[in-house]
Formats: sequence, C-alpha cells, structure tokens
Amino acid sequence: MALIARIYGPVGNGVYALAILLPSSLTTILNLGVAPANVYFLGSSQVSLPALLRANLQIFVGLSILGGSVGAAVVALYGASLFPNVDPALLWLALGTFPIALLNGYLLSMFQGLQRFQAYNLLVLGQPSALLLLVVALVITGNRELVLLIAATLAAKLLVLSFTTTMLRPLVGRSRDHRNTRSFVARALNYGWKAHLSNILAFVKHRTDIFLVNLFLGPVSVGVYVVAVAASEKLWMVSQAVSTVLLPRLSQLTSAEAKRRQLTPLVTRWVLTVTLLGAVVLAALSQPVIELVFGLEYSQAVVPLWLLLPGIVCGSAARILANDLAARGRPELNLYTSICVVIVNIVGNLYLIPRYGLAGAASATSLAYVLNLSLRVMVYNRLAGSRWQDTLLLRVSDIAMVTSRITETVGRYRRVG
Repeated sequence: MALIARIYGPVGNGVYALAILLPSSLTTILNLGVAPANVYFLGSSQVSLPALLRANLQIFVGLSILGGSVGAAVVALYGASLFPNVDPALLWLALGTFPIALLNGYLLSMFQGLQRFQAYNLLVLGQPSALLLLVVALVITGNRELVLLIAATLAAKLLVLSFTTTMLRPLVGRSRDHRNTRSFVARALNYGWKAHLSNILAFVKHRTDIFLVNLFLGPVSVGVYVVAVAASEKLWMVSQAVSTVLLPRLSQLTSAEAKRRQLTPLVTRWVLTVTLLGAVVLAALSQPVIELVFGLEYSQAVVPLWLLLPGIVCGSAARILANDLAARGRPELNLYTSICVVIVNIVGNLYLIPRYGLAGAASATSLAYVLNLSLRVMVYNRLAGSRWQDTLLLRVSDIAMVTSRITETVGRYRRVG
C-alpha cells in the first residue's frame, strides 16, 4: 500500500483504489456468507471437509457466473457515472480478480475452521507479499502504468489461490462422504445468509466513505483519504488475528457456556486496551510516519487519520463481540446492529463530506464505528447476562494473569536452556 501510494501518487493511488472497489464489492456482496459458515460447521465438527468442499464448489460456480455478469453490466452501463475519471479498461481488468478472490476466501476459511492457523496466516500474508514483489519488479523495470499494476494484483491473487489449493489437497485426502451434497449447500446458505447480510452492511459501512469521497471530491482526494484509512486500519491487525482463532474456538464451546462467558469478555477487554494504546502511539507519530512512508503529498491524511482512530478502537472490540454472537449460531443479531450503523454512516457522510471534506468523511465513519460497539455491547450483554464494565474495562486481575503467564513462559525457557 505504501509503495503504491509513493510510486503512483495521490491520483494513481486513488484510481487504483476505485478500480479494485468493484470486484471487492462483488466478492463481499455475492459470497452469501459461505466462509463464516465453513468456520462454524468445521469448528463445531458438524460437517466433514470433503462434503463441505464439494458444496462450496457448487456454490462458487453459480456465484462466479452471477457476479461476473453483474460486474460486466455495471462497467458497461454505469462505469462512467459511478467511476468518473477511471479508465474503463482498468475496471474490466480488475473485474477478473472477483472469482479468484471469491474462491480463495472460501478455501481459506476451511483452514480457519480446522484451526490450521499456521497455514492460514501464511496464505493470508501471501497475497500482499506477492503483490509487493510484483510492484517492485514493475518499478525496477520502469513499467509504472496503472494497467500493469492491476495486472500484478490479478497475478498475485492467482498465485495465492494456487498455493491455497495445493495446501488444502492433503487435508481433503481420499476420504469419501457420500451424504447428499445438496443438504450441505442448504445448511451452509441457511447459516451463511444471516452472516452474509451483516458482512455486506459491514463492507458498506467500511467503504461508503471512499465511494462518496470520490463522488464529492474526486480521485485525488480518494488517494489521500485511503492512506488515512489504511494507516488507521492497521490497528485492526490485533482484533483480526484474534478473531481468526476465536470464532472456531467459540464454536467448540457450544455446550460450555460458562467458559464462553469468561473467554469473550477477557479477549474483548485486552483487544480494546491494546488497540487503544496503539492508537495513542499512532496519533502521536502520524505526521512524521505518513510523510516518511507515503510522502509529503499525503500530509493532508493526518487529520482524517486522527478522526478515524476513536472509531477504529471501538471497531476492534465490536469485532470480538460479533464473533461470539456468530459462534452461538445467532449471526442475525450482528445484522440488526449493522443496519443501524450503515444508515448513520451514509447519512453522516452525505451531510459532512460536502461541508468538511475529508475530515467530514472520517468523522462520520468514526461515529458509525462507535455506534457499532455500543449496539454490540448492548446485544451481547443481554444475551450473556454481563455488564458493560465487565465487557470493556481491563481489570487488575487481567494484567496479573498475563504477567503470571509471561513469567511462567520465561521460566520454562530458561530451564530448557
């Protein structure tokens, strides 16, 4: 992200962000929640991997055809109005990433559901690493056209998909599950659509500001704004990593409610605290970091970054609580809160962007994230019988427990050494 921003400047960075917005939107809107369904069913050992894989492939074929057709219609009929100042050739090429990303998302979730986190993390890091190498190659050879950057993105996704399929094949093995695949398709979609609608709304919530910034302010402003978004969302690495492990673990605790009521608040408190500390450090260092990493032309991203940070901190805790609700088989509860949050986000952006520019977009988005946490805490506490203090505020006993674990680990390594 930083290299692309530096090499292609605010204009090129903005156009690139807009070109890949369509396929990423299609991936989110049309995946039907199959990935979280995979994690839930594999984590709770309700479905075998071979049967689930066959069901996933059936769903993928239909959705890839549907998504490709919808995307082609959008580019052909509405590309000029929805993506002004973006070359249609870039939109057509970027559209090719949709089916690759869709299938890879399905297959990756199987590693998560099986709790094969080493392979999962390796594959998740694979795409940005491959893209980085390809962008460096483009820079070295002097080929800096945006069309080649989109092609590099497509190639990186294809490369990771090939590794994903190669690593998944031994796990599937030669086992045969002769139960009706259609039943697994129905079960996956029955669970998935509830999580899916929530994920769509979450995506709209996360990307409404970028789309509206382009409509009101143009691609140059998008190029600056996405730097603020990307820098602030790096703080979500903690909650995303924890969520990857937490969802299948909570799904295993279906019959152990007492353990789940202890685990979720504990993890939420720590994630919220660590993210808050990271936000304070990032806020203090944002000016030199942005100018050093991205360049002086992105200095206007500092204020939007500051305004995004409160929402980013709240969003980290909201993600943990959302995983608990999904692991209970109640993903529709996340949907209800997301509807309210998206409405607030859209209305806020429409009102604030024309008046305050990038600062208005960041403020509206941050407010939506704060509301998201507030609603999730209310829903979770009613369901689990907890208090908001127990869910959000770090305790002295939490610190003592972690300190004790660290001391034990250090002592163990010393004895081994």
